[in-house]
Amino acid sequence: MKKALLIFLLGLFSTIIFAQTKTELKTVELQKPISEYISKNFAGYNIVKAFKVDEKGVITFDICVSKDTDHEKLFFDKDGKFVRKESCTNECCQGSTKK
Repeated sequence: MKKALLIFLLGLFSTIIFAQTKTELKTVELQKPISEYISKNFAGYNIVKAFKVDEKGVITFDICVSKDTDHEKLFFDKDGKFVRKESCTNECCQGSTKK
């Protein structure tokens, strides 16, 4: 009983401390709806970086795309549905990753 409680508390503590993880993905690892959305709505853009973000169990995807000097950060929900976009610089897409 004590061991189970200790494991639970350690899990809870790590969830609080590490509330967000951001893991870099390869383009081929993206969900089909994400790839299709980018192909259709951002034709000619290249995927610079792709991240899977887990924030307290809520999964989202941040995708950085660019075409010439135009850089956009696209946000998708866990099912690959487009949520929003933000204009950004290429530097914003170079964030560090956590695993």
